Amino acid sequence: ALFEASLNSEERLEDVLILVRIIETKSQPVSLAIAESTNSQTPIKSRDLRSNDDIQKKLEEAFEGMGLFYDRKDGQHSNQPKSVRVDALSAGQAHLAYSLDLPEVAKKDRGRIFSDLYETVFTDELMADELLASIKVLSVIENKKKLLQSSIRKEEKFNSAHMFLIDGAYHVLFAVGQICDAKGVDRLNYQKAITFVPAAIKYISAMVEKAQRDDASFSFNRYFKDAKTKTKIAAYIQGMEKGL
Repeated sequence: ALFEASLNSEERLEDVLILVRIIETKSQPVSLAIAESTNSQTPIKSRDLRSNDDIQKKLEEAFEGMGLFYDRKDGQHSNQPKSVRVDALSAGQAHLAYSLDLPEVAKKDRGRIFSDLYETVFTDELMADELLASIKVLSVIENKKKLLQSSIRKEEKFNSAHMFLIDGAYHVLFAVGQICDAKGVDRLNYQKAITFVPAAIKYISAMVEKAQRDDASFSFNRYFKDAKTKTKIAAYIQGMEKGL
């Protein structure tokens, strides 16, 4: 605004006072919080503030070596086909559920990935292969979810036992990871992990059916936001895979 005013009438700025507040800190989290909260003219998202971190650049370089484009910033490679793009936020969300076993957090706290959960998700040791495996398996689950939603919209026949996919996609992703562990399969082997998606859906479908019978006020949203649900899923899968 001041710059525009100077172009119109420079003399009006000869007697102008500007209030400045200087905050000194050596803490990066504090610096990020200040930058995000005090810049009211052009708000900066946490994701943009983190986009130049070493780990983000390292991941971008690693994905580039795979022929993929890693979006450190939202829409960074919007000129590229979706099939070769990896969105940092979506990848972090999938990583929470698949690699870090936090599906309920991935479901309800997407906005925290680039704020207070950043150091949990994007550790210095994080490899692009981990993010790739997470999003590859999730994409198969999401495709099934989209087909279900499409059938519902078009009033076509669909499997009502799979309705939980709309709210529980990240728990299916978590379940695939649990099946991998039970079978001794490396979670990074997403080609093999993908073959466990039908079993993961079957297991959770059975659990949801029982929960619906036991609770007259059952809701998918509440069920999959409950942190206890993943513990029950893990225990159920361990029992089923061991034939108990």
